[in-house]
Amino acid sequence: MQKAVVTAPSGTARSTGEPASVTPPVRLRALVVGFVGIVALCVIVSAGELIAKNIQIGMMQLAPALVGVLFVLVAGNQLLGWVFPRAKLTPAELAVAYILMIPAPMIASRGLMERWLPLLVGVNYYAPGNRWDVLFFPHIPPALVPWHPDKGARQDVAVWFYERLPYGVVLPWAQWILPLLVWLILILAVYAAFFCMTVILRRHWVEGEKLSFPLVQLPLEMMLQPQSFLRNRLMWAGFTVSFGLFLLNGLHQWVPTVPEVPLMFHLNPLFTERPWNQVTYWAIWISPAAIGFFYLMPTDLLFSFWLFYLLGKFQEAIAAAYSENIPFEHATFGAHVAYQGAGAFFMLAILTLFSARHHLRHVWRRAIGAAPPDEAENREMFSYRVAVWGLMASLLVILLWARYFGMTWQVALFHFGVYLFVQAIIMSRCTAEGGLLITEGCFTPTDIYTFGERQMLGARQLTLLSFLDGMHTRDLRGMLLTGLLDAQKVTEQARLRARRVFWLLVGGVLFAIAIALVVQMWLPYKYGAVNLYSYVYSAASIQFFRENAPFMGSVPTQREYPNGPLFAMIGALVCALLSYFRWRIAGFPLHPLGYAMAPSWGIVVFWFSMLAAWLIKVPLVRYGGMRTFRLLRPFFLGLIFGEFLSACMWSLIAWFWQLPTPTFPWP
Repeated sequence: MQKAVVTAPSGTARSTGEPASVTPPVRLRALVVGFVGIVALCVIVSAGELIAKNIQIGMMQLAPALVGVLFVLVAGNQLLGWVFPRAKLTPAELAVAYILMIPAPMIASRGLMERWLPLLVGVNYYAPGNRWDVLFFPHIPPALVPWHPDKGARQDVAVWFYERLPYGVVLPWAQWILPLLVWLILILAVYAAFFCMTVILRRHWVEGEKLSFPLVQLPLEMMLQPQSFLRNRLMWAGFTVSFGLFLLNGLHQWVPTVPEVPLMFHLNPLFTERPWNQVTYWAIWISPAAIGFFYLMPTDLLFSFWLFYLLGKFQEAIAAAYSENIPFEHATFGAHVAYQGAGAFFMLAILTLFSARHHLRHVWRRAIGAAPPDEAENREMFSYRVAVWGLMASLLVILLWARYFGMTWQVALFHFGVYLFVQAIIMSRCTAEGGLLITEGCFTPTDIYTFGERQMLGARQLTLLSFLDGMHTRDLRGMLLTGLLDAQKVTEQARLRARRVFWLLVGGVLFAIAIALVVQMWLPYKYGAVNLYSYVYSAASIQFFRENAPFMGSVPTQREYPNGPLFAMIGALVCALLSYFRWRIAGFPLHPLGYAMAPSWGIVVFWFSMLAAWLIKVPLVRYGGMRTFRLLRPFFLGLIFGEFLSACMWSLIAWFWQLPTPTFPWP
């Protein structure tokens, strides 16, 4: 077999066809540092996002809070090494601590906790005036919520959650224990599936397709080359640009005479006449950190992201000129564009698995014992046999859970099949290949299963789907699968033993769930959820109850999007054609991933930063070559570092002193 060469951060090349040299066993102190970091991240992310409200430092796939904690760790380790050289952590120990911390901000933020807890009480608190006690309560299994569906709306456990505990009343843990444990079965089954999918996908993506994993490049530089990173003048120049920008904008909030550099511009008010005034949300967000990440992205993918986004807006204008641009409830795009994105998601997932067919065939043969083990399998967290049968067992637990609470087998299989094998795979591909900071889609499985005729599912299933869509398939930010794949990349570059890293990740996930659960249970009961971040507690937690309510009656309603199936098929066809052209035409500039992601929130926010990065990188590489690209790389890493560290600093200022902060361009 031909041996591929991978360049490690240190610049030394090693072969992936041979066993990598492995660092000595990591001492206990690295684990202690990692677990302390998990506690710090859960507290900082919870307080920063829910109390400070306007700085989302945990919901991205590489959380600013994680970068900030890593910087403190790396810088403190360098200082410690000057004073007590023997106490200094090795690069491998820093990598172990970092891997332990990767799941924490995701779990503490939009990846789990900010959706899980509000979802279980929001429907009860906001039921008055919406008739949800009549529509939904009779179909809610008592084991899924900490209140009793037969006892009406605004029960104490929900009211205290939203309006804080009365003086002298203790937090009602007893009412929460059963629903938390029941939901934890589903959550852990999904996470187990993600672990198995990581093992199955990693080798093909890392060694076969050689995806760049842009989101791990900054942490790897900081951990594996701390001295050169901290002494690089170009890095500090980039840091000064982005950090200084947000320092200036923050000071403007305190002293209005200090000038402010606007980073967000609404474009919709510029268009006052039809058809362009019918275009959905359209804005420019300027993020130095995003430009830094996208500088590391392949230029064809970068070009495709912003081009297809603008083409989507042009489609909206055409639709408004000839008929009506119907806004889609799950995306800031018209329904026809969103359904094209959904169709492209399905086709891209099929093509992604098809491109890995030889590897997947080998994995299956290993699982059934029809192929001998190879050396490369030792670099996985566990064997392919465990991965395949573990994935099947996880899926069975998920389906049994859904069936027990009233979902039919076919709906459960479709719902979780789309979530695991379409949405999760494409979101992971976006971060591994494209470095997208925000993983978000433009549809839910229910949108595809019913195409606007939700009443066909029945009241009981719509009730359960109102919980499940809010828990999993709507807001995909903080998806753990992407973090696990990034952790595997760090494992490879730091030359750690993957089998040991698996147990580190399991411990990190469970510990982060426990800490984040305690923190985010205490915060609303202490301060009142109505006084915290409104999107989490008063919007996302009740979104699908609000959307499904019109379909809970027995009278059929008119289909919301009658042309949904047509545009979904168009999206799948266009995605297939783009993939074919890339296969047949060398240098074809359009990437199907850019087309599929065009209606997603991540592109809505970052399209202009992508355009800026493309305008910088293309002439730079064309006239300066790859040598110039690599020479300027530290500057763009500094842009990332400066913005993320600034976000952490302003979050702490808002938390401790309740002072106004600048607006960060990643809502």
